Amino acid sequence: MIQPVNSIEIQEGATRLFVPKAHSVKGPGKRVGRVFFNSQMAFNRDITVAFFRTLDFKGRKALDAMAATGARGIRIANEVRGGFELTLNDRDAEALEHIQANIELNGLQSICTANHEDLRCHLAKKVYDYIDIDPFGTPAPFMQASLQGLKRNGILAITATDTAPLAGTHGRKCERRYMARPLRSPFCHETGLRILIGYIAREAAQLDKGIEPLLCFYADHYFRCYLRVKDSAAAAEESLGKLGYLTYDPVTHERGFTKEFQERAYGPMWGARTIDHELTARMCADETLAQRERCAKYIELWRNELDIPHFYESNELSSMLKLSPPVLDRLIERLNHSGRASKTHFSPSGFKTDIPLDELLRLYPDMTA
Repeated sequence: MIQPVNSIEIQEGATRLFVPKAHSVKGPGKRVGRVFFNSQMAFNRDITVAFFRTLDFKGRKALDAMAATGARGIRIANEVRGGFELTLNDRDAEALEHIQANIELNGLQSICTANHEDLRCHLAKKVYDYIDIDPFGTPAPFMQASLQGLKRNGILAITATDTAPLAGTHGRKCERRYMARPLRSPFCHETGLRILIGYIAREAAQLDKGIEPLLCFYADHYFRCYLRVKDSAAAAEESLGKLGYLTYDPVTHERGFTKEFQERAYGPMWGARTIDHELTARMCADETLAQRERCAKYIELWRNELDIPHFYESNELSSMLKLSPPVLDRLIERLNHSGRASKTHFSPSGFKTDIPLDELLRLYPDMTA
């Protein structure tokens, strides 16, 4: 085994990795070095490991399509060990050196294969049960190739780090990339995630495929989606039926979701479930993960988060009513006496509820007492 030039050895989770000495430690931002590695994404990779452990993947094939150092794929192979095959692909020759070295470093030669190819060329020839796309920026240019490269009922995992366009900071860019109108609001990261899922659903429908979100979330500077892709025109129609438009009045703070386009509506976006609660009930943040405590916190939030396409900020409503923000746990406990309410992973001060806004505003002053 030859250690790549200008690399260092680190440990992430239960896996040893060679990574470039000069690498990113946060995001978003400019790329650091030719072979990309971001240590902040350890949480993202932890969740991939925890997610993969819930799958019965024996005898199946997975692809880390833009592997760079191979960190994500190597961790899956080393920390899940489910009797499956995993291909780690990157079009950069220097990245291939890191991938090959990391396969040898962890003794995964019987499980993992390194591949040097543009993913769009590779997926024109091979198909997989699981494909992971983690580009620097938008995944849009790789969407059709990824969908075509999946076997029937395969799983597509996607990271998007272009959160600013999706969340409404660069509206025109979002319209160009995702063919949807974004919204800048207190809950913009949820609408951004739902625009991304809706875009994937529309791209899949062109191939007579439908999608089933398993775990879709926002963290740090990125969106992350795990989706089961179903092959049939009926599945495509069912997915398209879950798209709609969000309405929002910044003066009254009224939110709504409609199937039909309205003037000043935002979207189209996904209006249905983004988290499979049966799957998150099986996820476990054990001691082998790099950021165990954070993973456990998020998994608990996902297990209990309501399937509602928007949320409220306690600071937003408190400012509107000129009140001090309430203790969030107490607020949610009291709201559950009048309807349903939960915390949300999108914001530490946010909450979801099915209580209509006029009733919520009537109840809210008592919550702050």
